[in-house]
Amino acid sequence: MAHWLLQILIISSLHLISLSSQQETRFVYENFLDQEDLYLDASAKVLPSGLLQLTSASENQIGHAFYDKPFELSSSFSTHFVCALVPKPGREGGHGIAFLVSPSMDFSHGQPTRYLGAFNASTNGSHVLAVELDTIWNPEFNDVINNHVGIDVNSPVSVGVASASYYSDMKGKNESINLLSGKPIQVWVDYEGTMLNVSIAPPKVQKPSRPLLSQPINLTQVFTNSSKLFVGFSAATGAAVSDQYIVGWSFSTDRESLQRLDISKLVEVPHSSAPHKKLPTLVIVLLVCLTFVVLSVLA
Repeated sequence: MAHWLLQILIISSLHLISLSSQQETRFVYENFLDQEDLYLDASAKVLPSGLLQLTSASENQIGHAFYDKPFELSSSFSTHFVCALVPKPGREGGHGIAFLVSPSMDFSHGQPTRYLGAFNASTNGSHVLAVELDTIWNPEFNDVINNHVGIDVNSPVSVGVASASYYSDMKGKNESINLLSGKPIQVWVDYEGTMLNVSIAPPKVQKPSRPLLSQPINLTQVFTNSSKLFVGFSAATGAAVSDQYIVGWSFSTDRESLQRLDISKLVEVPHSSAPHKKLPTLVIVLLVCLTFVVLSVLA
């Protein structure tokens, strides 16, 4: 009898361990050269340096990138990623990047410009959580300013939005961040129970003690099947264009085991060089005339 009980206990314990390992999803990308578990579509690609480029600075582009292994949402998840939006010199920068949680990696319905490749004009049937870093002001989407961070549920109309900034623990106040500075920006998204917290910060700043956004959301009501969800990114351009990158990415369904990215190990973000300015025709003519005058005098 004792022998059978021992076998049952061992089998039960192994089964629980197996279930636990199946439910926990955790990964870290300090670069994206290993693309084995990545799904990329449209304009998204991995550069030779290891940067994940969602869009280049061209008009009306869309790019998506997903971790292609689904995870089961129990009660929490956390992610820490570093992104950069590098505008093209002389052009308005945009439109932005969104972190996505979705039951599908198929975003072929997504449109560029203000929809960030995640939504479209109808938004019918969309089941998605998006945390957007948006650089264009669209008041119909509840945007408060052009440079903002928003939380979207099944629609581009934000349920939570704030001007892009971070709480400086050193100064005891919020400091603004220019999303189009071309510099890397850290982003944290933490979900616990029914609360979603979003924080951003410059590269050398620790995670702020106060989140930028705290929004009550019950994701088990957003997703009818929370046992198979995907995480990833979407980005888009329109008439406003930017090179839009994901520099590094860490994710875990166990908040305590989230590995913080080591910023010093991440790939450097390239900066767009200013275009060479052409001299006006009148200036060229004057310079040629001046050259002839000088040569005449010297002769």
